[in-house]
This record gives sequence, C-alpha cells and structure tokens, in this order.
Amino acid sequence: QDPVERAFAVRDAEAQARRIRAEQAVLERREEILRYELNVLSAESQGYAGHTSARMEQELQEAEQHLKSLLQDSSAAEERLHATLKQMWEAEGMYPHLASGTAGEVQVIWPVEPELGVSAFFHDASYEKRFGLSHQAIDIPVAQGSDVRAAADGTVDRVIDNGLGYSYIIVTHDGFATLYGHVSASYVEEGQAVRRGEVIAASGGMPGTRGAGALTTGSHLHFEVIKDGEPVDPLTVLPSRPGVEPPVAP
Repeated sequence: QDPVERAFAVRDAEAQARRIRAEQAVLERREEILRYELNVLSAESQGYAGHTSARMEQELQEAEQHLKSLLQDSSAAEERLHATLKQMWEAEGMYPHLASGTAGEVQVIWPVEPELGVSAFFHDASYEKRFGLSHQAIDIPVAQGSDVRAAADGTVDRVIDNGLGYSYIIVTHDGFATLYGHVSASYVEEGQAVRRGEVIAASGGMPGTRGAGALTTGSHLHFEVIKDGEPVDPLTVLPSRPGVEPPVAP
C-alpha cells in the first residue's frame, strides 16, 4: 500500500471511529434514561401490594425488551469501533519491515523530557480497555509544539503527514527503529540522516490539531521502539528517570 493510499485509509478509519463514538454517546444516554424509567416502573408496580396490573406488566416487559435491544446496539457499536481502530493501525503497516536486518543494541535517549511522567505505559491495561487496542508505546505528556529529538543516530524512514489525522515519523537505527507519533510538524525528510538529540519534529496531540488524530485526549508524544519487526517496551531501553517506572505486573 503506497503512502497516499495508506494516508486515506487512516483518515477514513479515524472519521469512522469518530462517528461510532458519537453513536455510542447517544446510546449511552438512551440507556441511562431507559434504566431510570425501568426503576420508576418497578417502584410503581411494588406500590400495588404485590398486584401488578396487566398494563403495568406490559410496560415493564416492553421497557426491558427495549433495554435489551439497546444493549445489543451498544455492543455492536463497540465491536465496530474496535474493528475500525484495528483497521486504522493496520493501514499503517509499519512493523514487519522495520529493524530486521542487523542485531545492534538498542541505545536511546528520551525524545522529550518526561517532566510530567508517563501517561500511558507499554501494553497499558487501561488504554486497551478504553480503545480496544494494545498500546505498543509509551505516551509522554509534553506541551503542544515542544521539540521532539531523535532518540539515536539514524535515517528517517517515513514522514507521514495526515493533516488533522494521526501523523508520525519513523527513524531506523542500527538494529532497531523508533516512532514518534501525534507530531504537529515535521522538520526532516525521508532518507535524511539524523543525529542523536537532533530536533526532528514538534509534538502535538491536542484533539482537533494537526497530526493529533482520533486516539488522543491531550498533548503528548507517542513513542515506540521496534526491534526485529516487533515493538519493545521503551522504558526498558530508555535512561531511568525518577518517578518514571514501568507498572508492576499484578
């Protein structure tokens, strides 16, 4: 899939995700109202000393059926959202060819300083619950437009600008690759050599801004490390920072 087709596929998937989320919000509100009505009907029926009228019994059955149908609609919307989000990430098709040729050691610096810690960890359970996808990165909160630096010497493999959609840069290094996501501006070109610490982009992530895409709730840098075509936990190869540690497995 060429870059133009990939960009359109990602953009279409993001638009579909936004539509499904809007539908889910409406369904959640309808469910809230319906559950309230069911509680009222149930309370009224109990006020008849155990003798529920035929009319009230019918209303209760209809409300329960309506709720069941609504929950089925909500479940279907959730499945469509998960499928759409997976399509969005699969459309990028980035992992299989990355950093598979050499066996260099992964040595990186922080692309932005984690002064506010990490807001989402590698394979973060809360992220997966919210978006239905495994998080193959860490999210580093940082002010919109902050300098993003190359984590190691390398060559720019991809610069993907999807407008208001998800934009990112991939840099290949000796035996591994790094990805910088939700960038609001790119300062490098594909094929360009970059040095460790060189500014390559401006951070983004504020909803509705350039490069942010649909899967973001605030300004941050999405940072991935890929080795042998597979993502690895960036916190296992980044220099340690006070207060920034991988969560302990339960």
